[in-house]
Amino acid sequence: MKVKELMTRNVLAVKKDLSIRKLVKLLDKHKITGAPVVDDDGKLIGIVSSKDVIRAIDHLIRVHVSIEEQQENKGKFNWIEGVMTPNVITALEDDDVQDVFKIMVDRKIHRIPVVRDNKPVGIISSLDACKLLSGLDDLKVKK
Repeated sequence: MKVKELMTRNVLAVKKDLSIRKLVKLLDKHKITGAPVVDDDGKLIGIVSSKDVIRAIDHLIRVHVSIEEQQENKGKFNWIEGVMTPNVITALEDDDVQDVFKIMVDRKIHRIPVVRDNKPVGIISSLDACKLLSGLDDLKVKK
């Protein structure tokens, strides 16, 4: 099976200058746990997940942070750019889903943007693997 047959096509992409607060609202509104980060031309420059948000919140609420650390990270945890993963593993529409899921397991990641010309056209996630497995069970029952 090809990635294009399973991926989610309507991908919410965000910009690096979006605040963490607005990101949290968007993720909640769309009931998702991460999003590709794009530049002004729509090209993929990173990915941000709820794990990144939790890390940012943890840093922002810590009381015992040294003055040096405060100065070094000033504002970093308020914006997507400061918490996103910049080197993104991507998939192509014609990649085999089994290969993509193996990468996800090996790298311990839950979502991989699907790109065309370095622009997100979809996303494939661990939830898609669950849906696929569920569908296979349905096929076995029908036989």
